[in-house]
Amino acid sequence: MTKKIITKNIKRDFKRNIQQLVRDLSQPFVIIQESPMFVDCPNCIWDSINKKSANIFDASFTSPETIFVGTDQQRTITPVPFDSGRCPVCIGEGQLFTTKELTIPAMINYVSSWRFGSEYYDLPVGKEGVNFAIVKTLSCYYELLAQNSIFIIHNRIKVEKFKPPFVRGIGGEDAVVQMAVQTVEAGEQTTGKFDGLLDPLSRDNVDHRRKIKGPTATRILTGRNRGQGG
Repeated sequence: MTKKIITKNIKRDFKRNIQQLVRDLSQPFVIIQESPMFVDCPNCIWDSINKKSANIFDASFTSPETIFVGTDQQRTITPVPFDSGRCPVCIGEGQLFTTKELTIPAMINYVSSWRFGSEYYDLPVGKEGVNFAIVKTLSCYYELLAQNSIFIIHNRIKVEKFKPPFVRGIGGEDAVVQMAVQTVEAGEQTTGKFDGLLDPLSRDNVDHRRKIKGPTATRILTGRNRGQGG
């Protein structure tokens, strides 16, 4: 029998090393969820008729359980027995949800527009280009990328899915998932400064002048007139 060059151990080592590389080079990648993630509350019994908690403690829940693993909303749920009232863990909802925005670690690299073909928008001041980026993250996040379309990169730049995600690996060992995105606002640079909440160009402090369209757009965009919120 011919000896294999790429053994199972090599495949496992490749997967472990490439995933660690992605983690080491990643930054927060925000997913704007169309439908937030949810899990059934492990602390209580689900009422399938009323679609809510039966508000009865689930005696089989005896050890802590971690939910939303690998996201910014990962947390550990411990058993909290109760005899009356609503379940103290889910407050009677029967399920635990993430918020609208969910953050995962991902590598984000700017790419030239010629890779996907040039795209331009017609603006009052002329034509302006669209920027593209490649997002790489762990394969376990494939569903999150596939099910959503709008994302935030570099803490402030809104992008949308340009090409659907696909999984990459070696010999059947899924390692990372890759997806192409494009900026939503024409002219947004995908290589913006990234330093967390202190970023003066964060989403909470966006220059609204770009969104203004009309007769005075040229003066507003060049800064000679102050736009809304200015």
